[in-house]
Amino acid sequence: MRYGISAAILVVHEGRLLLVNHREAGRYDFWLPPGGRLQGGESIPDCARREALEETGLRVEPGHILYVQEFTEPDPGSGPGAGSESGYHFVKFFLTCVSFEGALTLDNREPGEDFLVDARFFSREEMQGLEVYPGILKDQFWADLAAGDGFTRYLGLEEIRF
Repeated sequence: MRYGISAAILVVHEGRLLLVNHREAGRYDFWLPPGGRLQGGESIPDCARREALEETGLRVEPGHILYVQEFTEPDPGSGPGAGSESGYHFVKFFLTCVSFEGALTLDNREPGEDFLVDARFFSREEMQGLEVYPGILKDQFWADLAAGDGFTRYLGLEEIRF
């Protein structure tokens, strides 16, 4: 099994949360905060900064870690009875955003990131009809944001299947 660490940034502006759309026709179509895997000796906040710039064009200043979630993704070639050593297990850190600047653009995407097709700010109400990950962003996130206590919440382990 392969392991990884990733970071995402929770950018809120005028009561709306920034999400990016990952879509591949016939496979998936979902929204989530901008983020991705750590590279080299990068820190979690540095990863969130880089990923936000690549995926949205925004320069962000990360705050504290609000959520931590684990994910497992089985090896696409594995089926029932496959060994536990196949697949991918990663931990994602979701950081609050203290400030940001710039204009939304997808022009900074990494080559081959054709699945990243949009970046927009959504109100809590606008997110209700969308497939959003993690699901806590549709509801509990807004209460956690209002509390502003710096508490970090563990969101558990989730299996991803496409």
